[in-house]
Amino acid sequence: MTSDEARNELKVMVGCDLAAICKKVAENSHVPDHIRASASVLVDEWEALLQFRGKGNPAQHALGETQLVKMARFLPQLIEVQSWPRDSSTL
Repeated sequence: MTSDEARNELKVMVGCDLAAICKKVAENSHVPDHIRASASVLVDEWEALLQFRGKGNPAQHALGETQLVKMARFLPQLIEVQSWPRDSSTL
């Protein structure tokens, strides 16, 4: 495997993992609707690109990298979801 292929596979692997996280977020009913909707869109966009894995043209490759960045930038939104410890009486 060439180093370009290895780097591409690394990005695909990370993208698949991020898409899996986004899918879990989208399916969790305790997450606010706007965050679930965003996560769902990210998953759909990633899955649409997977058909070109290993054979995409430069434009599709760029879309994949853009999608990877979008998913990575989405994750900090999860910090906005307010949560408290089960026993918050001592706070």
